[in-house]
Amino acid sequence: MKYVYPELSKRDFFLFRLGGSGLGNILFAYARAIVYAQKNNCSVIWPTWPSLKVGPILRREKDKRFYADCFRNNSSCICGMKKALLLMLKKRISEQEAISGNDCDNKIITFSGMAETFTPILEDYETVYRAIVDNLHPKNKKALDFDAEHSICMHVRLGDFTRASWEEVRQGKHNSSIPIEWYVQMAKELRAITGETTKIYIFSDGTDEELKPLTSLENTERITFGTSIADILALTKAGVFVASGSSFSMWARYLGRKTTILLPRQEKQHILLDWEENKEISTLEHIAEEYHDLIRSRLRP
Repeated sequence: MKYVYPELSKRDFFLFRLGGSGLGNILFAYARAIVYAQKNNCSVIWPTWPSLKVGPILRREKDKRFYADCFRNNSSCICGMKKALLLMLKKRISEQEAISGNDCDNKIITFSGMAETFTPILEDYETVYRAIVDNLHPKNKKALDFDAEHSICMHVRLGDFTRASWEEVRQGKHNSSIPIEWYVQMAKELRAITGETTKIYIFSDGTDEELKPLTSLENTERITFGTSIADILALTKAGVFVASGSSFSMWARYLGRKTTILLPRQEKQHILLDWEENKEISTLEHIAEEYHDLIRSRLRP
C-alpha cells in the first residue's frame, strides 16, 4: 500500500494547523497529491485544512481564513485516528523522491509547498476540479449555482497585499495590489466592446471605501459566498474574468478555463492551453481588437 499526504504546513497537529499560507497556496500541494494518487493507485490521507491565524483577525477581514468550513471528507480519504497513527508510525518520503523512482511501498509520500505552481498539473484540471467539488463543505455548494455566464467577474485582491506604486506593479512586483484604477479601466473597456452596461460582480477582501471607485459604476455588485473556496468556484462561472495577481485568482483561472483579463507581468503563469477557445489577455489599458468578437460572444446573452 502506498499513501499520499498533502502537508499544508509544517506546524500540523493532525486536527488543526498553526498559521500557514492562504488557500490559494496550499491548494497546490493538495492538487498534486490527488493527481499523483489517481495515476499511481495510492490511498489519500485527508489533509489538515483548519488553521489558526491571527493576521486576518487583526486586519478585521471578513474571511478569517481558518478554512475549517471549506471542505468535508466525502471521498473516503483516511482521517481520524487512523490518519494520526499513519503519520506517526509510517516512514515518509518526499514527492521528489517518489517521482525519482524511490521505493514507495508502505510509505507516505508527502506533498508540500507550491512547487512549480500549476506546471505539474497543467493538464489535470478536470481531476482537480472534481476532487474539490466532490469534497466541498455543504455550505459552499451554492457557489456552483451562481449564474454569471454573461457577466464580468472581478477579483480585487487587497487585504494583506502591499500597496505598491503603479510602476512597481507594472514591473511585476508580486504580492502587491493592482491599483483600483486599472479595474475601473477594464470595466469601461469591456463595456465599450459589448456596447452594453454589462453586469459586474466584484469579489474582494478590500474595504468598501477602497472599492468605491469601482462599486460606484453603474450595474456593479460586491458579492461573496462566504468562504475562500466558494468565492473561487463562483469566479469560475464568469463570462469574462478580470483577475488579480494572486494565487487565489490563478485558481479561479485554472478551474474555470474562462477568458481572462490580466495586468501585464502579474499573470505569474499562463494557464490556458493553446488549443482552448478562451484566452488569457494581458493589457494595461486597451484590449486588442482581435479579442473583441470573443469577448462579445462571452458577455452578450
